[in-house]
Amino acid sequence: MVLAASLVFAVLIAAIAALAYARTRRRPQRNADVFDEFGNLSNAQRCDFIFAIAALDDPSSLRLLERALDDPCEAVALAAAHALTTAGSTTWLERFFAEHPGGRTDRIAASLELLA
Repeated sequence: MVLAASLVFAVLIAAIAALAYARTRRRPQRNADVFDEFGNLSNAQRCDFIFAIAALDDPSSLRLLERALDDPCEAVALAAAHALTTAGSTTWLERFFAEHPGGRTDRIAASLELLA
């Protein structure tokens, strides 16, 4: 009986040690790392990523959405603009549009009006 209890206790200690080790191995990624990997995705994957990030609704997600407005793919930039509008971050979006006048910005603004 004592041997069985000792064995269970040893297995329990080993499991706790393994979990503690696994937890220390996981390091949260910085937003810059996430955004660097963002550029390696396809256009469709980047759009999906934008909508997933928008669902998080936290300050770091909003910063990623703001950076995505500069994406070379207009559809991805539109997805980011739509996500920012839905999140109520229109002030930053209006500032971005003012700082980046042109056809692309006009098309994104017109598309946002259609989505509203």
